[in-house]
Amino acid sequence: MTQLSGWKVLSPGRGGGDLVLAVDFATTGRSDSSFSDLAPRLDPALAVWETRQPADTAPLTAEDYLALWDGGAAADGRRVRAVLGYCAGGVFAGELAARVAARQGGEAPHLVLFEPEVPEPDGLYRDFAAMMNQFASVLTAEEVGAAQREAEAARTADVDFGAYGDVLVRIFTERAGAAFAREELDTEMLDEFAAVFRSYVSYLDAARRIDPAAAWSTGTAVSSRTPSQGAALAGRGVGIDVDHADMLRDARVAEAVNRILGSFVTS
Repeated sequence: MTQLSGWKVLSPGRGGGDLVLAVDFATTGRSDSSFSDLAPRLDPALAVWETRQPADTAPLTAEDYLALWDGGAAADGRRVRAVLGYCAGGVFAGELAARVAARQGGEAPHLVLFEPEVPEPDGLYRDFAAMMNQFASVLTAEEVGAAQREAEAARTADVDFGAYGDVLVRIFTERAGAAFAREELDTEMLDEFAAVFRSYVSYLDAARRIDPAAAWSTGTAVSSRTPSQGAALAGRGVGIDVDHADMLRDARVAEAVNRILGSFVTS
């Protein structure tokens, strides 16, 4: 039986159907839609797998991630029909699709990019600010605002992405830690959130080491009503009048993806 340490099975498929690989940093409780919403709307014959993050807390390289995910898919042995990527996951998806294509000869998988983007400190700050808002029931409005202002002040023009992520983890741990101590709450949840955010920073920082331009030019970008800048680099584009946060749960998006996945790309 295939070891799926780098993958979560969203749909098992049936009748020996092909694989669809979906790259995303999916976390419990996030407000954005996810591939878990999209998978049930795709052809049920297709097996849909979503990337899982390694348990190792040490920073990982782009090759670490790709070797884990590509190795699991290769060991399964089924043809890969498509590689999907959401936001920064689109960077990894492009490289993963290229590796799959190399071993499948003339049957390259479709590359489908949902709001593709190369991670930047501004985006990391927005994610941090959103995470702090999730703790509004524990932190006061003043504490949330102070944490966000401190994080914004550290976001300088020449800030190193990984170092900035470390700063954000420190701010979160200090601010939320003080609130947890005040409310006499179990700090286990706090530690889990900090660990997830560290893993997220590692994932984004690794993605920044990959130049996605060549791979993206072979793919199709599926965009919401507020397209990402990276969508312009895709070879083809599909626009859907939907909010960014809802796109992976929208029926029109699923219809577009099913049309794209109808056959292999031959070369």
